Amino acid sequence: MAAKKRVPLHQNPRGFVDIDPAATEGAILGVNLRDSAGNVIRPQDVLNQPSSGGGTNSVGSTIWRLILEIPANIQKVAALFGKGIAVRRDDGEWALRTLQQAPGIGIVITNGDGEAGDPTIGLADLANAGTGSLLAFTRDGKGRVTGTKSATITGTMNQINVVNGDAVAGLPTLSLATAVMISLSKADSAVQSVVAGVGITVDNTDPRNPIVAAPGSGFAPPPTDGYPYIGLNGAWERANAPDSRFWLIEYPLLTDQAGNQLTDQAGSLLLANSPLLPPGWPPATNS
Repeated sequence: MAAKKRVPLHQNPRGFVDIDPAATEGAILGVNLRDSAGNVIRPQDVLNQPSSGGGTNSVGSTIWRLILEIPANIQKVAALFGKGIAVRRDDGEWALRTLQQAPGIGIVITNGDGEAGDPTIGLADLANAGTGSLLAFTRDGKGRVTGTKSATITGTMNQINVVNGDAVAGLPTLSLATAVMISLSKADSAVQSVVAGVGITVDNTDPRNPIVAAPGSGFAPPPTDGYPYIGLNGAWERANAPDSRFWLIEYPLLTDQAGNQLTDQAGSLLLANSPLLPPGWPPATNS
């Protein structure tokens, strides 16, 4: 009988066991490891085998009955019943969830529990209600509406008329006011231009205010040197001066003691019978 050998324990270098070299050797899978019926167990009977299909023989399947310590999370997932998306909660438990549509319209979710394929989320078709009002929008850099306010089209009084300016009852329409239409109706018969005739000139620098003049019939303002002036042949000629050809004789107006002007029964002003002779009156040069 061979002597026993002392072998240290795994991860316990201070512990030892005595092994009898003559004892029966351990069974080897596929060689001498047998089931309860005495049949040798082959490796393919207990190990996962590659397979292009699904089922218990695929690379993604596991024969749990051969694993002694199954993780608690795996056991909880295996205990889930129903269909949906597995979610681990904060307390460590697992639950099945399904993508749901919010109440109302706008979002469509297809295959929310993932049973028939990947869930898809899209915008629902929205029918045209045919109503609404005119609004002004503000948007952010991504094009999202961040604010709205009422916007109404208005016209200038007596110039532009606006119907349905807020677009609530229909599309806005604009038209010219009655006063404008009347003015336009007169345009064909209104004066289109001012044309100069014989002896007449027209200054159309400002076509809205043409200047009509008769050359030689008007004068510039007379000098303001204290003498009276007479317009003659398109020029001003001084009067009542020693070198003048003309002297103006004036008759004073009659007034009462209070200085009020006197009139006759017809309301005409009364003049004195004697003229006022200008100073320096030269009778010899009177013309």
